[in-house]
Amino acid sequence: MRHYFVAIAIVLLLALNGCHVRVSPDGQRYEGAGVVFVVPLQTSDVSTSPYGIDYKSANLNASTDGKSLLVNGKAYGTLKPGDVVDFTQVGVVKVNDVPRNPTGV
Repeated sequence: MRHYFVAIAIVLLLALNGCHVRVSPDGQRYEGAGVVFVVPLQTSDVSTSPYGIDYKSANLNASTDGKSLLVNGKAYGTLKPGDVVDFTQVGVVKVNDVPRNPTGV
């Protein structure tokens, strides 16, 4: 029951900030630059716009401009409109349900 109230509070706060967010069973969904980030329900700082997403939490810093993905200071390749980037599993980055490793590794 507590998660329900936390989710409602998050949605209300983000709605007041003009952020596009949806809360689903697997986490929060943020949309920007045609890309979706799915992140765990936790305390975070996020900004979204038609130009990208910047997400920061205690263990994760991720951003996109809709064309490239940067996670904790490492490049994770290119993105295209419609891609869904999932961070809900600790230490795993998935793009469209496929695990992705940093590029150049």
